[in-house]
Order: sequence, then C-alpha cells, then structure tokens
Amino acid sequence: MKVFLVAALALSLAINVYQLTFIPKAANLVIANSSQAECIKQLRSSSSETNVIGPNFLSGYLALDLNLNSNTSFSKEVSGCYFDSYIENVTVENLAENVQLLRSTGSSSVTFFKDATSDKFTVYGRSE
Repeated sequence: MKVFLVAALALSLAINVYQLTFIPKAANLVIANSSQAECIKQLRSSSSETNVIGPNFLSGYLALDLNLNSNTSFSKEVSGCYFDSYIENVTVENLAENVQLLRSTGSSSVTFFKDATSDKFTVYGRSE
C-alpha cells in the first residue's frame, strides 16, 4: 500500500512539473489597430506583437500579448486606448438609459462587456 501511495505521489509531482514547464500559460491577448497598439504600448509592456491573420475586417490589426497586472481588469488597464468613457455595474434594466447617457455626451460608438460570472455589464463609449 505504501508503494502505491509513493508511486501516486511521484506521478502527481511529475505531471505537475510537466504542466508548469511545457504547457503554454494563459495569455493576455488584445487585438488593436496601429494607433490603439501605440497607446497600449505606452501604458503596458507587451511580451509579443504579431499581425492578425484572419478575416478582411481584421487586416491591419495587431495581436498584443500584454503583461497585465493580475489584480486589475482590462477596463482599468488599457480600455482608455479603445474608448473615451465607460459606465460600470449596468444592469439589463438600466442598459438603455446608460447607452442614451453615453450617446448624449458625444459617444457615437457604444459597445458592451459582460463577464460570464456576473450579471452586470460595462458599457463603453467612443466619440469620433
């Protein structure tokens, strides 16, 4: 029985060492146009940058692997390079009035983000 436990522990240790060493880590990838990428690079260092190969609407865009602070979210780190303003903690019930508020302050482009673990939205606006 002791041999089995030692073998199981050794196997578990070997698997964990393998995963830490050889399996790629999660990346903090963002897609940005050239001006957004320059803005992001001024705020955060990126460990890699590559051209996006994909549909025509993404031609000219870059994929940046960012060194984001693990204690803050994207909206706190680099969203200013994409949007002029945002409103957090928006519910479905007050979504329309918050979109109207952003539009009334000059945001002609409005988009949304909702984390899978929350029932709250963040509404982003950009004036053109």
